[in-house]
Amino acid sequence: MENQNRADAKKKIGIFLIIIFVIGILYLLYYMFFLKGYEETENAYIHGNQVSITTQVSGVINEINVQDTQPITIGTSAIKLDTVNYEIALKDAETKLADAVRKYYTLQNTVKVNENNTLTAKANLALADKTLKRQTISSSTGITSKESFDTTSFKYIDSKNTYEQSLTNLENSKIEAFSSDIYSHPVVAIAIENLKNAYYNLEKTKIFSPISGVIAQKQVNLGQQVSAGQTLFTVVDLNKTWINANFKETQLRDIKLGNYVEIKSDLNGKTYSGVVTGISAGSGSAFALIPTQNATGNWIKIVQRVPVRIDFNQDSLNKNGVLPIGTTLTVKVNTNKTVDIPNHFIEQKSELYKIDENALHSLIEKIINSNSF
Repeated sequence: MENQNRADAKKKIGIFLIIIFVIGILYLLYYMFFLKGYEETENAYIHGNQVSITTQVSGVINEINVQDTQPITIGTSAIKLDTVNYEIALKDAETKLADAVRKYYTLQNTVKVNENNTLTAKANLALADKTLKRQTISSSTGITSKESFDTTSFKYIDSKNTYEQSLTNLENSKIEAFSSDIYSHPVVAIAIENLKNAYYNLEKTKIFSPISGVIAQKQVNLGQQVSAGQTLFTVVDLNKTWINANFKETQLRDIKLGNYVEIKSDLNGKTYSGVVTGISAGSGSAFALIPTQNATGNWIKIVQRVPVRIDFNQDSLNKNGVLPIGTTLTVKVNTNKTVDIPNHFIEQKSELYKIDENALHSLIEKIINSNSF
């Protein structure tokens, strides 16, 4: 009986060891075919550009055309400010330009007046010089009295001073009036720039969306006074999002740019595809406001995480739908598979406040022509 029990025990141990061996072989096969060459993390979040829309001028809001969660397209008028003060400022700038044009022509006329005065002073000086020469001869022969000679000498000196002063006045007036044309004269040019500034400020009372996206964080209401630079709302472009996957530093050995990535969204459970397009230059703690200081006696090693940028495959986004920023995902990087990195970057320009230069130029021309003499 005892021998039978021992045999049964050995048999059970043998079966157990065989099971353990089979499990080990199966895990080894699973690792070789399914785990090796992959790095996975659940510490991944959707990121995107959050464009804060601010006002460039101050004023009272009298029209709002947006609300949170509302889609908006580029160039759409979102908010308008009261324009009364800016319309008054534009009229004032127009008046000052008209006054500057008149001052310009006054300066031109002053040059002509000073030229005539200089000719007159020159003629008077020549006459005084001749008279003084005659008086000098007459005085030496005793024909002219000493008093008459002194009076003539004084008139000569006075005429000479007057002529020299007229030359100075002429030169100064030429300096003040000089310019290649009316537009380049400082008085007129400053007035034109002030007019343009007033014109632009009036246009800036209309606030547009610089990108297409979804409205978020609307912070203002109708009738509210806002100041220049104040944030009004935010626009998020969900079609241009990416993933920041925070891998442990021990997982980064084989991850490289171009690696294929399988992405599973916790929001909708759908699977997306993507590609590694960048690895951060430092861990999250390195870029913290107050970086950690490890030069202490009780230091404990903590594995750091490094953000890895993953861009979506556009086809998978089109198929499965866009994802809100901040939502979490599970990403699996295939370190053995490399795909082409898409060039998503396109130079962007904003021309929302591009002024109708023709209309502005016509306004300036009209003011200058109507005040020219």
